[in-house]
Amino acid sequence: MIVAAAYSPATADSAVSVSRKTINNGVQLKIMPLGASIVWGQDSTDGDGFRLLLRDMLEANGNNVSYVGTRFHGNMTNNACEAYPGDTIDEVQSRANSSGAWEYVPNVVLVHLGTNDCEAPAHENSSIAADKFVSFLQNIKSHNADALVVASDLIRNLNHDVDECIVHFNSHLPRIVREAKEGGQKITLVDMHDAVPFSDINTTDLTHPTDAGYAIMARVWYEGLLNASSMISAPSAAGKTAPTTPSSTTASSAGKVALTSAVWILVPFALWMLGS
Repeated sequence: MIVAAAYSPATADSAVSVSRKTINNGVQLKIMPLGASIVWGQDSTDGDGFRLLLRDMLEANGNNVSYVGTRFHGNMTNNACEAYPGDTIDEVQSRANSSGAWEYVPNVVLVHLGTNDCEAPAHENSSIAADKFVSFLQNIKSHNADALVVASDLIRNLNHDVDECIVHFNSHLPRIVREAKEGGQKITLVDMHDAVPFSDINTTDLTHPTDAGYAIMARVWYEGLLNASSMISAPSAAGKTAPTTPSSTTASSAGKVALTSAVWILVPFALWMLGS
């Protein structure tokens, strides 16, 4: 599993650029962020969550990035995703299947999903949620067998009972991902749970990352893509082009620059906290 590297003053530049490496020789990345409210970017200052910083890191290192999906959230341009706040694994699967999202034929699918299965009113035990995640991955493969799925374990939760369920759910994921890979799916697993500390979870809702937490998530996604880059194929020409961001969801250019700068400042600090 992939964990964000610790930050030290001597490696400040690497905290921003990671390693200045392109993903698979600069392949075009057509990314579907798939999940619930954490993928949506809930409670982040700009609504972009991890997506803007991840895109900036990928493009700074030589890959052109387009986010795809039927939902839009955040101040960034190209703010598409397929994320449904409050939904469980089954509900996200049903919505994505009926929304037309798979018509974009992404070559990368980022998945962080299952927290709501551990929260009320679902009250599912971790084994039931894990079985649903198996079906969820199979559903992705049935729609797009060539996409690399970057699956994430679940970040921590400040509600003790929810976090206990999350820990048990996460324990199933290495086996699930290994079996999916053995079954021919392009898939890798990244470790968000250990990367994002309790101190970077919102103390108001107990569930969503702070801006620093979202910045760490972006770094972990990037490292996961870098390590699995050989599995990423060029996007299919049959897929729909990336959707145009509705004007009502975008910020002014000045606002976007300011928000981007603020998040870049958070990256070294967040990674320093991980190493301390």
